[in-house]
Amino acid sequence: MVHLEQLCIYPASTYKKLIKTAYLAKKLGAEIMGLGVFTKVAGDTGITVAKNSPIPITTGNSYSASAALGVAADALKKLALIEQSVNNEKLKSTSMIIGATGAIGSVSSKLLSMIFEEIILCGTKKDKLEILKKDILNISPNTNVIITTNADEYVSIADMIVTTTSGAGKKIFDIMKVKPGCVITDVARPLDLKPEDVNKRPDVIYIESGEIEITVKDKLKMRNINLPQNVVFACKVETIVLALEGRFEKFTIGRDIGWEKVKKIYKLGFKYGMKLASILGVNVAYTEKDIDRIRTLAIAAKGVR
Repeated sequence: MVHLEQLCIYPASTYKKLIKTAYLAKKLGAEIMGLGVFTKVAGDTGITVAKNSPIPITTGNSYSASAALGVAADALKKLALIEQSVNNEKLKSTSMIIGATGAIGSVSSKLLSMIFEEIILCGTKKDKLEILKKDILNISPNTNVIITTNADEYVSIADMIVTTTSGAGKKIFDIMKVKPGCVITDVARPLDLKPEDVNKRPDVIYIESGEIEITVKDKLKMRNINLPQNVVFACKVETIVLALEGRFEKFTIGRDIGWEKVKKIYKLGFKYGMKLASILGVNVAYTEKDIDRIRTLAIAAKGVR
């Protein structure tokens, strides 16, 4: 058995298994194969597998990025603790991306720079963060961009945090330092935050990534992935949508994801009835009462701090 963290530690053996799977998929009649979940970030994020596969490969990272940001924006709007945008102006608030230089992190950073007045880029390598900052300022010159290698230094000022590190059990940041009313979207698989840590902060919204609900008459026949019925990880849905559209191509490969593809796959999803699932927390969907309760607790916490 190969543990999840070993997929990145031993990419060569992972490639071999994925390529073998691709040949089996072709034999069974498949015309495209999606990686998804943890295999999408293993090694060079699909490049080697795609070069050696008999059928096109996509990682699903474009849909993962669009769904994660979509559900986070929805949660932020429902929580109603920051001033809403007027006439398409940027939000007068701060978003933070942890794992900013990764595949999903970099495209998320670029997209959020168009929405927020201030963004914080957090990663392990300062030189890569500097390059990303330069790219973002070319796109959004009026955005205040902060870079850091220490998430705890800035989590207290972020209204939204997107974490994409795939740290596999490592402590990414101290949740007790997070701003009351913050919306945290955990795109990593395995998740960056542990349920016991999340439960310490009833005054924040924690989202286990953005998932997609597939509208079908019957129940989807798939293995149990600990999601509600007919709700699927966005990365997996990317492959479904491309197949429905007849686009058997290398759609999302590598770490450099263009936001054009992020927007394209999101629109194609709507074409085939895909929609954002409910805002999902730790194995449960947030209700309106839950969000009202979190808002009340956040306002009270802000009064104390």
